[in-house]
Amino acid sequence: MTAYIVSILCILIGTASTATSSPKLAKISTLMDLTVAFDLGDLDDDGFAEYSENRDHFVRADTNGDGEISDTEVGGDSVGEDVPSVALKFVDINGDGKITMADIDIFFFQLGREYGNEIDLEEYLEYWLSKKESEKSGITVKAFVRARRNYLVMDIDDNLKVSEKEFRSEFRVADYDKNGNLTPEEFSGFRPIRNVNVTAYCNNGNAGCPVANFLIMFNEANGDNNKFLSMTEYLKKFGELTTSK
Repeated sequence: MTAYIVSILCILIGTASTATSSPKLAKISTLMDLTVAFDLGDLDDDGFAEYSENRDHFVRADTNGDGEISDTEVGGDSVGEDVPSVALKFVDINGDGKITMADIDIFFFQLGREYGNEIDLEEYLEYWLSKKESEKSGITVKAFVRARRNYLVMDIDDNLKVSEKEFRSEFRVADYDKNGNLTPEEFSGFRPIRNVNVTAYCNNGNAGCPVANFLIMFNEANGDNNKFLSMTEYLKKFGELTTSK
């Protein structure tokens, strides 16, 4: 027990704060992969990964009682749908492919100094990126999380595709006076683009911006020209345009 406590303290003392002086950039593919891990760790789908629920599931998933979750035990079929132990991969502190109770304790103790015993997606992504160098190009965590949330809201039929029809629908929601143009005042309500000056996209300037201007951007983002935007296509085009500046 003493060695266990010492190991935790050593890691905690040697771990830098998750706060950074300036936002790091990350590849969209990296953030998407980390998001999958977070979603698996959010065992009750409430938007938070919680210390208690992950400890409880560790006990249930450790089928041979050896104190660690092995590759075999996180395989899925061997555990069963009722025990999603694969979710615990997201706290694999040392990257050895195995989860121990110490991994869970260390992970949540590290983040607990700033966030408490539960974390949301943005906090989780910031934590893991604090351990990596910033990419030369990419997207910030804040922009990724907000753009991803906006995408899911716009995806009305929940098929993980945003159609041109759904894109137009979002425009109509933002167009409060229903005159077919977004004025500077309405512009901030249009989910795909919130941090840019309306005049940058509209020849009419303050007079308003028609949906046609934004459909050009939709088509530019639609790389395979199938009239649907995948989440990756959406994030690449609109990700950094989502957050307010």
